[in-house]
Amino acid sequence: MANASCFSRSLTTSPLSDVLNEVASTERVVLKLGTAVLTRGDEHGIALGRLASIVEQAAEIQNSGRNVILVTSGSVGFGKMLLREQKMMSTPMRGIGRGKEWSPDARAAAAVGQPSLMALYSSMFAQYGLSCAQVLVTQNDFDRATSQNNLSATMEELLRLNIIPLVNENDVMSDQPSADGDIKGTISLKDNDSLAAMLAIQFHAKAMICLSDVDGVFTAHPDTPGARLLKSYNPDHVGDTVQFGRKSSVGRGGMEAKLGAALYAARKGVHVIIANGFAPNVVLDVAQGKGVGTLISTAVAPDEAEAE
Repeated sequence: MANASCFSRSLTTSPLSDVLNEVASTERVVLKLGTAVLTRGDEHGIALGRLASIVEQAAEIQNSGRNVILVTSGSVGFGKMLLREQKMMSTPMRGIGRGKEWSPDARAAAAVGQPSLMALYSSMFAQYGLSCAQVLVTQNDFDRATSQNNLSATMEELLRLNIIPLVNENDVMSDQPSADGDIKGTISLKDNDSLAAMLAIQFHAKAMICLSDVDGVFTAHPDTPGARLLKSYNPDHVGDTVQFGRKSSVGRGGMEAKLGAALYAARKGVHVIIANGFAPNVVLDVAQGKGVGTLISTAVAPDEAEAE
């Protein structure tokens, strides 16, 4: 379970514009990319153009003197594409198209996809004079004091050296998460949404950007007539005014997982923004405090937490 220590949460509230200015000035930013953002529409590969744009924006933030911690999905999806290609190449022509469609094992896919994904990120960030580093974690790395200290020391050194940590759950070694295994007031590593929250808290990142395939948090499912996008959401002052959408077909989480992790981080003093990773320039717009997506924070004034 995540370490509860963090910078203190705000005991007073401020106008939305003031909180967005604080997002724009924070030195450390956790950027979480969901599988739906990284993969193509046919779910058979990485959306290279979209990823290249996000990397360019993250590099601009890093080169401005701020630190980006990138939590990235995609290793399983990338690995499944590579394994399908390999199987197709090794299958005799007469056997192609016959029988049931083969689905690669997720752990094997992660093992194949992770180095390929890292190589892709490395080549993209190198275009902007930046290096990145692979950091794979499991729940044990947050539970055991020795492992947590090692993780902290390594991450802090990478940030000091201006290297972008690319953090992902070690899908090869991780156990399947328990859906209801958390004690009240804690969070465990279930998916990359919870991982991003745990990292933001542990490494004192005041801003956490979660990119997905939705514009933010709505008062109902976005397809529901009358559903409205929330510009901000203060969990301390707003009641049960949101409903959760459907889970992405390519990711482990969904809007419920995202909002659950966001609320946990917000209550520890992190400003969380859920935004659409398909929108142009979204990373810079969020990081510059332009009010994109939904801001979730205990610091925003309650009268600002109204639907757009």
